[in-house]
Amino acid sequence: MNNFVFNKMRVARAIECLIGFYFIAGAIPKFLNVDKFAVLMAGYKVVVSPQMIQLSVLFTIFLEIALGMLLVFGVRLKGLTIIGLQLITVFFTVLIAYAWKVNGLEDCGCFPVFKMSPPVSIIKNILIFTGSIYILWHLVLFRKEKSPDAADKDQDASVQESRFSWQLRHSVVGLALSIIVSSACAGYAWRTFDSAALIEDGSGETGIFAQFELFMNEGYFNLAEGIHLVPVLSSSCPECKDKVPELNELFMNIDMPPMVALCYEENFGELDEFRAETNPIFPLHSIGDRALLYFRLIENEPFRLVLVEDGHVLASWDGFVPDAEIIEECLEGNC
Repeated sequence: MNNFVFNKMRVARAIECLIGFYFIAGAIPKFLNVDKFAVLMAGYKVVVSPQMIQLSVLFTIFLEIALGMLLVFGVRLKGLTIIGLQLITVFFTVLIAYAWKVNGLEDCGCFPVFKMSPPVSIIKNILIFTGSIYILWHLVLFRKEKSPDAADKDQDASVQESRFSWQLRHSVVGLALSIIVSSACAGYAWRTFDSAALIEDGSGETGIFAQFELFMNEGYFNLAEGIHLVPVLSSSCPECKDKVPELNELFMNIDMPPMVALCYEENFGELDEFRAETNPIFPLHSIGDRALLYFRLIENEPFRLVLVEDGHVLASWDGFVPDAEIIEECLEGNC
């Protein structure tokens, strides 16, 4: 009977380690590419403020690594760690289900290395919650210690005290390491976060486009001053490629403001391929692989044409290129 009970405890411990390693493995790509994770989190459309998105991203990274390490080390804090795991699992399951049904979420971002759809993520969370119940039952609520043999029955109180002291040190060291490592990872993510992408384009002095002062072969473009037409596109987006002929026509229109495009390229060299395939005659500036900045500039569709005045958005058109007459009306203040 004792062997049967202890086998269940070993299974529970294995499940505990497995869940812990999953949390750690899922958090590593998040803090190594924090901007991409921020884009995935913004896709939930629950947190709108850029600053709140940043805080949510950093807290999620801290929480996942800390919780994962506590589970791997077996630091249960009298069951609080397992209960915390259950609460977090329920919270994220509800959040994913809401974003899926209400906002059309396609990628939950739980494991950024590959796309995980909401249904798959919900099933995964149900399995984690079920495993947490098994862990709580066998390792916390009804944990069985080995039955002492005849020799063990004679051990004095000092041995029991020594065992308790070792368990206490194990918990303290495990908790401290979890906090230190998770804080370091969150700190690294904070330092590498694309803070320029968080600029609000409101009524303040600096708009999100004011950061672009471009010295290019085609000329000098300072989006913080004057009026410019700014196509925002991706080098790998078929829809964006289809817009190039219309943008070429606008660029040739002498009544239009100066045009300079901002192009997101996930991999170095994609912009050259884009140029060779589409033959744009307007200036193209690469913003590199700044995924969060690209997301903030487009907001919805992969292509956006923006009328920028002194760094601020004066007007924008998502997914299509408007007629020159519409742009002229906006320039006259009739947007």
